[in-house]
Amino acid sequence: MASTYLLYVTIFGVIGVAFLWLRDARIFYRTGDQTYRKAAYMGVLFTAFASMGIYFAYQQAEFLGMGIVLIALYLQGRVKRTKLFGSDTPATDRLLGTVPVKISGGKNPKKGDKNK
Repeated sequence: MASTYLLYVTIFGVIGVAFLWLRDARIFYRTGDQTYRKAAYMGVLFTAFASMGIYFAYQQAEFLGMGIVLIALYLQGRVKRTKLFGSDTPATDRLLGTVPVKISGGKNPKKGDKNK
């Protein structure tokens, strides 16, 4: 059993990968943007891959476990996404994935339309 601080660093990295996956899923559900849909699907795989890093870190191969987590973070960052945030968007909004909700496939409803 690994009892070094590197196990905790690996666990924190996996939490980071899972957070990025859930953020992409949140942005997809709020906007319907297909690039974030693909990123959310890929995030499931990358989170599972990063979780393997915890196993290796727990089995006394801390550097291998951290390497797996870093590879998962790198691959998750390479997924193409539409730029939804402008330069004036605060960092907290980017971190939490706060975007306006788009209705009916990204089109804003007209004032006269009701439940069409």
